[in-house]
Parts: sequence; C-alpha cells; structure tokens
Amino acid sequence: MWRFFCDFCTMKKTIGIFCIALMGAFQAKAQCNELFISEYVEGSRNNKALEIYNPTVNAVDLSKYRVTRWQNGSAAWTAQMSDALSGTIQPKDVIVVVLDRRDTTQTGQDTPVVLPLRLKADLFLSKDYNTSYSMSFNGDDALSIDKYNDATAKWVPVDIFGKIGERPSPAWSDKPPYTGTGTWYSLDKTLIRKDSVMTGVAKNPLEFNPKLEWVINPRDMFDSLGSHTCLCAQGPTTAVKTLAIGQVAVYPNPAVTSALVFLPFEMEKLVCLNAAGQSVKVGFNHVGMDDMLQYSLDVAHLPAGVYTLEFIAQNGAKASAKLIK
Repeated sequence: MWRFFCDFCTMKKTIGIFCIALMGAFQAKAQCNELFISEYVEGSRNNKALEIYNPTVNAVDLSKYRVTRWQNGSAAWTAQMSDALSGTIQPKDVIVVVLDRRDTTQTGQDTPVVLPLRLKADLFLSKDYNTSYSMSFNGDDALSIDKYNDATAKWVPVDIFGKIGERPSPAWSDKPPYTGTGTWYSLDKTLIRKDSVMTGVAKNPLEFNPKLEWVINPRDMFDSLGSHTCLCAQGPTTAVKTLAIGQVAVYPNPAVTSALVFLPFEMEKLVCLNAAGQSVKVGFNHVGMDDMLQYSLDVAHLPAGVYTLEFIAQNGAKASAKLIK
C-alpha cells in the first residue's frame, strides 16, 4: 500500500510539472499575439520616434491601428491627438514611426528632425501641428497603440506607455510614486523594451514603473531603431527596408558638378533616371563615414533637369532620392 501511495505521488508530481510547462507554453503563445511598442525616443527638440514590433507569425495590416497621445494627463481622446497608421509589418519585424519635421528650411514648421533619425523612419506622422500632434510628446504624455475592433466598432488599446490620466512632473521615473522621483525615464531618453516583454499593456495600469519593462539609454540614441530582440523570436529581428523618396540626404541640391549623398547602408549600385525614365550613368565614390555612409556623385555631365536616384545595397536594401541639376 505504501509503495502504491509513493508511486501515485510521483505520478501526480510528474503530471503537475508537465501541466505547468504546458501552461507556460500556452501563455507564451498567447503573449506573442499583438503589436506593442518596442522602442520610445524622446530626444532633443523634435527628435521623437516610436518603434512598433510585430511578435506574431503573420504580417499585420496597420490600417486598423492608430497612435494616440494623451496630452498632459488627459484621459479624453481627441482626433487632433491621434494619427492613423498605414502599411504592413512583417512577422517578427518592426516599423519606425517618426515625427514629421523634415523641412530643413524650417519654413512653416519648427526645428527639423535630425538626419540620422529621418533615415530610420518607415512612416512619418503629425506633419501639420494644427491638424495633428500625436507624435509631439514631451515626457509627461501617455501614449497608446489602439486597434479598431470590428465586432464592437470601437478602438481599444493594445499597448499603453505611461498611465493615461496621469501627468508626471516632469517625467515618469524609477522610484515610487514613479512620477518624477528618482531617475527620469520618459524625458530626454531612448527606451528599449526588455526582450522578456512579449505583449503590450492593454489595460491602463494603476501605476507606471518604467524600469519593469524598459531599458534606459541616453538622449538621441537612434542606433537600435529598426530591429528588436524579443523572446517571441529567435534573436534580433531585422528586415531589408525600402526607404521612401525624401529619406536620403543629398547635398547640395540643386547640384552643379558634384553632390554628397548620405546613406544608412553601403551602396553597391547606383541607378539614375532622367525625367523621361531613361537610365543615365553617374559615377560615385565612397568618401567617408560619420553617422551614415557618405558618397560623392559626379553629376557635371548631366543636363539640367530633375533626376531620380536609386541606391542599392548588396543585401537588396534600396533607398531613393531626387536630384536637381
């Protein structure tokens, strides 16, 4: 009888361990099923960005998502504080959303986003401050990624940064009550979500302690934007991204005999098309590296006009820009 009881206990313990492991597997699977913010950039001047991560095994259509800024402790949603997203995020990939302050002449808007951050962007939001300023956060604004629910016809948060309805002074911090005491996290910092985080904060928290899920980094650190390491995937996620026209710096532009181009990757091939769509040869030389790779373009032989430049990397990454001669 005693031996039977011991065998029963052993079997019960084994089943219990198996059930715990199985529950853990199901929980991990359930966690990796919705978009969340993987990086937060609150930099100098207008250098603001969010990196959004797709932990799922499917491509996600962003047309059902939006970014909302809950300004200065407000808990009331307004259209001016929210911007719709667009495009698609591939599985285990990210999209980098940047405040749309690209006008280097500063005509009609304030200080532009710096070039290294502009080159990281997949999507620019909040171009006209009078219409929208979801991306103009300043350390004391909660943010959320919202998803449209077709069944209820309502928007619901899938991830919340900060605490909606609370305004810290001047930023959320790492010591109770997390509203300014200790080290400031949400002001003048770049925050990266810990790799152990596999789901967003879908319910407004009772308190926001940033050190639980975020790794703090210095202001204006943009190097990590474009990939994210998460336990939902094996290793860091990266993807070849096609940069839109306007995201590459060409100087001077208009050009006379030569121009400098700044790229986020090493160029292997350059394609130059004239206004008629015809390919024309343009020579280039690698001239140095700062925050980006720099190339000198020989354009002295080109007739006056507008040209489309396409820069191609060895791994297939592409970027485009307009050149005026």
